[in-house]
Amino acid sequence: MRIVKDLMVPLEEYTRVPDTASLYDAAKALEKAMVGPLADPSRPRDRAVLVQASDGRVVGKLSQWYILRGLEPRYSRSFDPLVMVDEYFSWTHPMFANLAEKSHTISVRDLLRDHTSAETIEEDAPLDQAAHQMVHGNFLSLLVMRDKNIVGILRLSDVFKTITAMLDPVKAQPISA
Repeated sequence: MRIVKDLMVPLEEYTRVPDTASLYDAAKALEKAMVGPLADPSRPRDRAVLVQASDGRVVGKLSQWYILRGLEPRYSRSFDPLVMVDEYFSWTHPMFANLAEKSHTISVRDLLRDHTSAETIEEDAPLDQAAHQMVHGNFLSLLVMRDKNIVGILRLSDVFKTITAMLDPVKAQPISA
């Protein structure tokens, strides 16, 4: 059976920004990763950026959702969508006013949140555990750990590709017990 380490993208191959970067820097890095040329065209595009401290440790991950949420502070507050939609998120609200200025003043440090144990997985964990964790938590990726350090990222796209290959009887490998 395959393990997480076989499928993960190592830190060196994933889009990263320093923890001193602005929201603008993170958004531009992610935009470039999503449309730029790839060394391996069969590899799916990155959908997040990893945030690195000055000592090289990865301290978190910013997805497209977190970058967009960072532009509008009201997104961090909870609300009842059946009661407050018109009052809370008016279509006339100037979310995009001064957007360029805002994006340069917001630090990626301010957008990071502590990742839960459900969002991490050990590099030697089996593929079935990773798939279960991703499905159960509705995660597009998991941070891969070795000795309490983040060493890579496991993406749903890579897990999906591997599992769907197992569906083909010609390519299917027997499951070892």
